[in-house]
Amino acid sequence: MPTRLEAYLTTRGIKPAHLARESGYSRQHLLRIRTGRMEPTRRCIAAIVAACRRLSREPVKAADLFDLEGEER
Repeated sequence: MPTRLEAYLTTRGIKPAHLARESGYSRQHLLRIRTGRMEPTRRCIAAIVAACRRLSREPVKAADLFDLEGEER
């Protein structure tokens, strides 16, 4: 099952390379976050949210992209 971030990017047609450029994080780092292998820091979440806002021109919130409550492992 895709992460919220992965689903958001897919439905909006946002390419990982564009997210990397806009957020300032590497494609490899973002891949680990998109696949759920790594939890992003608050700073990283803020950068990704801001990047998604610019790329989608939508009022994106962190909760739209991440499970802020934490999932069962």
